Amino acid sequence: MLLGAVAALGALVLVATGLATTAAVDRRRTADAVESLQADALARSAVVTAAVLLGEQALTNEPDSLRATWARPVTRQDIGPGWVEVTVEDEARRLDLNAPGVETVLGRLLRRLGLDPDLADALADWTDRDDIERPHGAERDWYRRHAPPLVPPNGPLGSVGELAFLRGADARTVERLRPFVTVAGEPRLNPNTAPPEVLEAWLDDPQRTGDILTRRTQELVTCDDLPPCTTRAQHYLVRATVGVGRVRRRVEAVVWASGGDPRVTGWRQVESPS
Repeated sequence: MLLGAVAALGALVLVATGLATTAAVDRRRTADAVESLQADALARSAVVTAAVLLGEQALTNEPDSLRATWARPVTRQDIGPGWVEVTVEDEARRLDLNAPGVETVLGRLLRRLGLDPDLADALADWTDRDDIERPHGAERDWYRRHAPPLVPPNGPLGSVGELAFLRGADARTVERLRPFVTVAGEPRLNPNTAPPEVLEAWLDDPQRTGDILTRRTQELVTCDDLPPCTTRAQHYLVRATVGVGRVRRRVEAVVWASGGDPRVTGWRQVESPS
């Protein structure tokens, strides 16, 4: 009898412990779900707020530079149930991969970054309308033999990530290139914001690049004697990192802000930081 009672009591303890554990797990899952929704809402709110401010800035017609108000990062701010950090970059600082005749400049940029310059031929074949293969490119026949088979769009890139499909490219190549290229629709480069790597590829003149990098710390660099350029972008990249409880979100949104009615034209969720 005693042994039976002890055994029964032990079984009840195990059941109670199991129920308590299940309830705790369910509560944590519910909390995680709520925090995920709150984090998503915070990220979207941060992007929308940045878009509104960029639209207002566009009305002033102030040139873009690294000293512009929008270029100052918003450090961690507590908002509602969590926190948010925001940075903004103009897309005219990057080489637009859909710009006419981009292959030559792209080849120089690839060399500058320690990547295979033959990728410029692969990009040209991927986007052009014909099936004539360049020396280091690839057309439909090559991609059909790929595993899995691919079909070149013979049109503009839809995203920077699409580069990973090109012959000779991979995810590492894309991530190395991503800070320096765009497909937003900025055919002209801004010498006041472009990183040194892009300036060198664009100008093909290290001395001139150095002069611009020095000048722009003191004054606005104009486009008078430069290749086709601009001092004001139409698109901006907004990066928002948010945290709510245990949940983290990091998003990148492309915002068109050339007038008073800004809009989000691209959205990418980046792997959440730890």
